[in-house]
Amino acid sequence: MISKAFKTVFKKEVMENIRDKRTMMSSVILGSFLGPVMALGLIYMSVQMGKDKAEKQLELPVVNMQFAQNLEKHLISQDVKIINLEKSPEAAIKDKDHDVVLAIDKGFAASMSQAQPAKVMLYYDASAKGAANVSVRRVKALINAYSSQIGAMRLQLRGVSPGLMQVISIEEHDQATAQSKGAQLLMFLPYFLIMGLFMGSMYLAIDTTAGEKERKSLEPLFLNPVSRVQVLAGKLAATISFGLLTLVLTLIAFKLTLPFYPTKSLGMTLSLNLADVGLMLLVLLPLALLAGSIQTIIAAFSKSFKEAQTYVNLVIFIPLIPSMLLMFMPVKEKLWMIATPILSQNILINQLIRGETVEWFNVLVCICGTLFVGGLLAWFAVRLYNKENMLFAD
Repeated sequence: MISKAFKTVFKKEVMENIRDKRTMMSSVILGSFLGPVMALGLIYMSVQMGKDKAEKQLELPVVNMQFAQNLEKHLISQDVKIINLEKSPEAAIKDKDHDVVLAIDKGFAASMSQAQPAKVMLYYDASAKGAANVSVRRVKALINAYSSQIGAMRLQLRGVSPGLMQVISIEEHDQATAQSKGAQLLMFLPYFLIMGLFMGSMYLAIDTTAGEKERKSLEPLFLNPVSRVQVLAGKLAATISFGLLTLVLTLIAFKLTLPFYPTKSLGMTLSLNLADVGLMLLVLLPLALLAGSIQTIIAAFSKSFKEAQTYVNLVIFIPLIPSMLLMFMPVKEKLWMIATPILSQNILINQLIRGETVEWFNVLVCICGTLFVGGLLAWFAVRLYNKENMLFAD
């Protein structure tokens, strides 16, 4: 049976947090919708920039174009606008005037007439951001096409079949599905979901512990003839409930924004049905207990609201570690990974968005592992307030 003291404290903390409209807006509403909207905006903008670069007429600055007139005709026939560059190629790239610059070697014509490899120089910045590398790939493709065309003509003039140059033929079998390709757009999804959960419970975890110590309202509360365990359990339950609320809203926000992702233009498929969303919610639910507990513990050791806010904000970066690892490292999941909180949620959610089958055994291990660690932290958080020195900010 749930005690009256627990229900009273839980209701009090929930109602006070709801009345604080500024907190609700920043931690719950903003925490839920900021990630999905920001992700959609960034992906749409980057895809649109790359599409514009790939489809519009290529403007190619060239140095010494007069030494390669046939190459110039080839580029013009491919709808390339040749621009004579007045400054040095290095300066043009450094000053970001152009994405790529083509420089023709002065011995280009002589090498071509002697059927020798003719040299051209391509200047670009491989570390450039945005869609700059799209122009570089287009120029490389055009030059390689011209080179292959001339090479084939030379062989034909000598009575040699150009097919003899292709010793090995590669037959590609791409095992990626349209869904798994589309999942690349949502590689950040686990982090945003977990971050939203942590943000939703953060303020209440700080306010119900460090905040009340700073306002010196915690000591009078504990003077009431009720168990401290019941009081702190009620505060922790309220903290967890707001984390869950933020998680649900974040999932809804991602579900609503999913149809607006530019998957069709990229030849990808991205779909999350209600069963997938429900399974995501199921594996993430135990994290609410872990997040609320660890934030309460950190806030309990802090002497002021500001100090607790500084430390708890750092905790939000913890989910970033496994998310970043899974983005850049191929991982074959093992049992210990599925039992590790946060890492297991990242793995299972990535499987879902890739359209892979998620085994229910792994779901059970994930839930049990996270509940076990979260339960230990919750027990420790509640027991902390049996110590008298925890009641005072000074």
